[in-house]
Amino acid sequence: MRTTVREQDEPRLMDVPPPTRDHLISEIQERFPGWGVWHSDAHRWWAFRTAFAPLTIGQLRAGCRLIVQADTHTELCAAIRAEIEYARRAA
Repeated sequence: MRTTVREQDEPRLMDVPPPTRDHLISEIQERFPGWGVWHSDAHRWWAFRTAFAPLTIGQLRAGCRLIVQADTHTELCAAIRAEIEYARRAA
């Protein structure tokens, strides 16, 4: 005897809502330890260095930034990556 799966028995993919702003903030902070993140009322994304990964005087003089900003969370991640690399080179 051959069995078949009826359509109603098959799992269905449900529409998944986009991640919330708080979820994105948590995700970015987990991905980049040493950075705090917030989303402003002006709809800009911001990140700041925390005491976990402070800059040296030499890095500050070389132009490393304590705060970065961007229009989207994706752009903010790119800005953080760039600052991490810049600080590494300036160390």
